[in-house]
Amino acid sequence: NNKVTVFEFKEEDGLKSECKYHNTLMAISLRSRGQFILVGDLLRSMALLVYKQLEERLEDIAKDYKANWMTQVEILDDDTFLGAEHHNNLFVCTKEGGLEEEDRRLLKLAGQFHLGENVNVFREGSLVLQNPSGAPPLVHKTILYGSANGAIGLIGCIEKPLFDLLITLQEALARSVTSIGCIPHNIYRSFCTDRQKEPASGFVDGDLIERFLDLPRSEMTKICVDLFYDFDGTGMKREGTVDDVIKLIEDLARIH
Repeated sequence: NNKVTVFEFKEEDGLKSECKYHNTLMAISLRSRGQFILVGDLLRSMALLVYKQLEERLEDIAKDYKANWMTQVEILDDDTFLGAEHHNNLFVCTKEGGLEEEDRRLLKLAGQFHLGENVNVFREGSLVLQNPSGAPPLVHKTILYGSANGAIGLIGCIEKPLFDLLITLQEALARSVTSIGCIPHNIYRSFCTDRQKEPASGFVDGDLIERFLDLPRSEMTKICVDLFYDFDGTGMKREGTVDDVIKLIEDLARIH
């Protein structure tokens, strides 16, 4: 597994090796999108390759240089990539342009989160019918994951205004809701490995958000302060009521 190989298939000859990429220790996960190939390496995190058909070669164009022990990778879009690593964490990297060659070859960390599950498969898809009402979707892309323990979960991509609202709500809930074992939410969800421990970023904890629905109305009212969002879909932000937030969370909960 120390190389990535592109094969050409012809009916008369079958599979024929066309080109190889050797700069991996152990490639354990691959995803392709057009001419791009995302490689998850057991020890070297992830690398983005491009297949140059006319030149018959594979070239690495960007890498994450952190030593993450990968278990699975997924391509979210042309510039955004999702990874799961051995210590039950998720992280997202983005490929950014720049004037310097060094900047263009770097996959920059955009988010990290302790999931608590050892993910061994990602698949784009959904557990339910998407957007049956015809309203604009709150989540525009969903990735299913499966873990070594048999868990099935869902990761959704959302726009920044909704992300900002949910992060504010998450912080308020973390102060109000008692977690199992009284472990602070920000401590439990920190990206943690043998070598580092860093705060979670770029992810919203859906499990915590949905606990809002279990609170008494009085607690909901205390939490729903300074929550500004386009709740009406008119393009204008306003402060949300308890009923606005309940409806929003119920709509999000329907995607799984």
